Amino acid sequence: MTETLERRTKMISQQAIAGEVFGRGDDFDPTTDPIVRMQAGRVRRSLEHYYLTAGTGDPVSIGLPKGSYVPTFEWRRTVSSPAPPAGAGIPGDAGSWPSLLVSPLRNLTGQRDTDFIAEGLASDLAAELSHDRALHVFLTPSAAAGADRPQPARFEIGGTLAKRADGMKINLHLLDGASGRQVWAETFRCPPPPGQGECLDKIVQTTAATVAEEQGILARHLDAESRRQPPVRGGTYEAILRYLHFDSTNDPEAYSEAFEALLETVETDPNCAVCWSYLARLGGAHWSLGMPGERMPIEESMSAARRGAGLAPRDVRCRLTLSYLLLLTDEVDEARREAEAALELNGMSTFWLDTIGYLLSLCGDWERGPEILRRALETNPFPRRACYGALWLEGLLRDDPAAALVAAREYAPEAYFWSPLMEAVALVANGQKQEAAAAAGRLLEMKPDFPERGHWLITRYAKLPALVETIEQALAEAGVTLRED
Repeated sequence: MTETLERRTKMISQQAIAGEVFGRGDDFDPTTDPIVRMQAGRVRRSLEHYYLTAGTGDPVSIGLPKGSYVPTFEWRRTVSSPAPPAGAGIPGDAGSWPSLLVSPLRNLTGQRDTDFIAEGLASDLAAELSHDRALHVFLTPSAAAGADRPQPARFEIGGTLAKRADGMKINLHLLDGASGRQVWAETFRCPPPPGQGECLDKIVQTTAATVAEEQGILARHLDAESRRQPPVRGGTYEAILRYLHFDSTNDPEAYSEAFEALLETVETDPNCAVCWSYLARLGGAHWSLGMPGERMPIEESMSAARRGAGLAPRDVRCRLTLSYLLLLTDEVDEARREAEAALELNGMSTFWLDTIGYLLSLCGDWERGPEILRRALETNPFPRRACYGALWLEGLLRDDPAAALVAAREYAPEAYFWSPLMEAVALVANGQKQEAAAAAGRLLEMKPDFPERGHWLITRYAKLPALVETIEQALAEAGVTLRED
C-alpha cells in the first residue's frame, strides 16, 4: 500500500511480495508455490466482506483488482452508518498433532505359544497406523509392556487375547491419556488355523481404519474436543480438524472456516503437505460442484495440489488429491498415473483404498477400480461416501440399474445436487418414473441453474461420453432437460 501511495507500483510484483512478506528466497517459483496468489485472493475477499459490514461507513474504499497486486483507492459517494462486525466464535485449537502408542496385547490364554499373536498383532497394527502421516505412532517393545515407562503418546491402543473353544477372543480398546477415558472398544472373534491368519489381518485393517481414517474415531474425538474449547484460533492440526469437520458435515459455514484456517496455515507452515492438499481439495470441490461464491481459481487449486504432492511424494493422501484435481480438469491420463502411484505406495493398506478405487474407476479402469473399492468397503467402517459415485457409474455402465440405485442411496447425504441426480437417473433406469421426477425436483431445488450448467458439471466426474449420454437422457425422462452449452 505504501509503495502505491508513493507511486512505486513497479516494485509490487509476485516475486517481491513472496520475498518481503512471506520470506521466500530467490528460488521462489509461483507455479509450485501459489501462496502469493492465494493470499491476494484472501485479501480481496476480506476487503469485500469488510465494506459490506463494518466498513460501510468508510469514505474511502480500498480494492485489489483480479490479476493485479496493486491496490486501488476510491472515494465513496455515499456514507452510511457502520454495521456491527459479523461472525461467530471460532472453536479452539485442538492442541498438538495426535500421537498414539500401540502396546502388545495381554495374553490371557495361559499358553506361551500364543505370545507371538499378542505381540505380532500390535506390531502389524502399528505398521498399518503409520500409513497416516498425520499421526505419530509409537510401538511399545514387548519387554517394556506393563513396566513403569514414560508415556510417549496421548492415546494408547491395547487389549487382551483370550482362548475360546472355537478359537480366540481379542478385545481392543483406545484410551485417551489426557482424560483417562476409554474412547473406543471392540471385541473380535478369530477362528483357529487355517483361517486364523486371514482373520487377524482383517482385524488389523479394520481397527486401523476405525481409529485413524479421516472420519474415524480419533478425528471425531479430537473434533468434538476442539469445539468444547475457548474460541482461540491457531495450530496446524486445528486447520486439519476444520477440514475433517467440514468433510463430515458438508456445512457451508464449516467450509469457510476450514478454507480460511488452511489458507492461514500454509502461510505460517508452508511445508505442511497435508494442508496444501486439503486446501486443494476444498478449492477443487468448490469449482467442480459449481458452489456459490468465489474461493480459489482452479489453477490455484491445482498449484496447491502439486505443492502438496511435491512436498510429500510418498504420502498417498497428497498423491490422490493431485489425481482428483487432474481428473476434474480433464487430465485423465495423468490423473490415472497418480492414482496408480498411490496404489503402489499404499500396498495392501485399507487407508485411502476406497479413494484409490474411486479415482481409478473414474479414470477409466472399470475392472480394477470397482474391485478395489469393494475390497475397501469390506474392511473400512468409515468409507468416504462419495466413493459410491463410482459404483453408481459402474451400475449404469454395466446396465445394472438395481446396483446403480443401491449405490445412489449409499452416496453422501443430500448436501450436494449429485445425490438427487444419481437417484433420479437410477430410478429412471429401474422404470420408476414418478419417483425419478420427485428426485429431479429436489435436484432443481438444490441447483436451480442445473439446466444451464448441467453438462459441464456432469463431465467433471463422468468422462466416458456414453455414460454422459446415459445420464443426460435419463434426466430428460425425469423432467430435467439440459440446455446447450
